[in-house]
Amino acid sequence: MEQKKQNPTAENETLIVSRRIQRVSLHLAPVPRPLHEHDTQEQLGLFPCARSAKLEVETEKLSLYMRGKYREIQEKIYEYFHARPELQTPLEISKDDHRELCWRQMYGLIKEAGIRPLKYVVEDPGKYFAIVEAAGAVDISLGIKLGVQYR
Repeated sequence: MEQKKQNPTAENETLIVSRRIQRVSLHLAPVPRPLHEHDTQEQLGLFPCARSAKLEVETEKLSLYMRGKYREIQEKIYEYFHARPELQTPLEISKDDHRELCWRQMYGLIKEAGIRPLKYVVEDPGKYFAIVEAAGAVDISLGIKLGVQYR
């Protein structure tokens, strides 16, 4: 009978995968170890909430709470950009084209939408940060421009 040659690379990969699975399973269900007299702290363990049932949340109420008191101006920003697909950032865009697009986005936000973020830096910083957060959700580069490069 002919013996098959074993692939050492495949065996090595199998061992690595087995170790990873074992390590992950130990994180999920740790094996208790006995405490020694020099151990001063209890073992790490899962909190009961980690094994509890899925928490049901009223998403609409949570969304209103998370948006805070400036949700109206954030919605205005989202609606402005949603209505102008030419100002939405495409996946593939060159650096120079992206800079030009960011300029058009900022110009439109200020001139067309009437949102002037710098006005709120001193008057109402919370509102300023809400504007920058919403602009950053549209395009992170726009949020950065409004945050550190605004002129």
